[in-house]
Amino acid sequence: MRKFTQTFTMLAGIAITLISQACSNEDLHQLHQDRLDIGRALLEVQAPNVAEVLPYYTDNIEYHDPIVDIYGIQDMTAFLNQLIIGASPNLVTTIEDETLSDDIYSATWTMSGDFLSVPYQAKGISIFKFRPNSSLVYYQRDYYSEGDIMATIPGLDEAIGGFRTYYRCAVDPTFVCPLTLSSISTENNQLRSQQQISSDQLVVGRQLVEINAGNWTNVIPFLASDYEYHDPIVDIYGPDTMSQFLGRLFAGSSNLYTTVEDETMTDDIYMATWTMSGVFNGAPFSAPGMSIVKFVEGSTQTYYSRDYYTEGDVMLGVPELANAVLGFRDYYRNAVDPTYDSPQ
Repeated sequence: MRKFTQTFTMLAGIAITLISQACSNEDLHQLHQDRLDIGRALLEVQAPNVAEVLPYYTDNIEYHDPIVDIYGIQDMTAFLNQLIIGASPNLVTTIEDETLSDDIYSATWTMSGDFLSVPYQAKGISIFKFRPNSSLVYYQRDYYSEGDIMATIPGLDEAIGGFRTYYRCAVDPTFVCPLTLSSISTENNQLRSQQQISSDQLVVGRQLVEINAGNWTNVIPFLASDYEYHDPIVDIYGPDTMSQFLGRLFAGSSNLYTTVEDETMTDDIYMATWTMSGVFNGAPFSAPGMSIVKFVEGSTQTYYSRDYYTEGDVMLGVPELANAVLGFRDYYRNAVDPTYDSPQ
């Protein structure tokens, strides 16, 4: 009888453990799905449902974009009301690619609508950080180019247009430049286990984001024949053109360095936030940004990458353009930032 009791107790313990594990896995699956739904809801929020998404933020929420920094749910509430209900009541955001790894959700998107009655469209990328084992967001950063809005505003459109021309003349080998700049000539992987491939993709994705003057040639073999690259100004197609682009970029910015901060790798998609600093053609700058890198399934060949940052951070280093950027940022923050006290 005692032996039966011991056996029964042991089996009961095993059953309880299995049931607990099953419940735990079910809870984790539900949390994963909840976080996906919340990340999408926060990005796709529109004027009628701003109040509905506010409970997804913690009381100490921290938010950043290229112009605005918000701390705390009170100011976040006022910011969303001013931005979406006040300045952009017809704003529509469409999610393109998304990843969720551990406590970090990231997504690329296209936003369109009116800002203070001025129509615009902008591409961007966002990162959300959740509290551990929670569906509450404590950190959000949106990356996009303020130049997409400046280009629609008379008086500022010339400044951003001039800078984009100057930049493309310096780095884009496909651009018919109206200025005179010297051009610079520059000079597979097999399927493995998904775990190993993901690890290799992580290394290649990070390398593609952190390229500098000393190592950029190392990434060229990882670019697929149909590779394409985009940033707020330049669109590049093919590894040969990308090679020329990088050669020009680092010829004018030999001390340009990018440092990855947060990164995710899910289903052949790498995303990372970063800070880039250096000197571009004599103008010192530091800019935060975020990138997406897409790999051919099951390989380390990348067929698509896009860098999100605002060229305003670079323009600030050019004396002739700094006032245009500062003027726009003052105009934007006056419209949407509840913590801002304009000096003008």
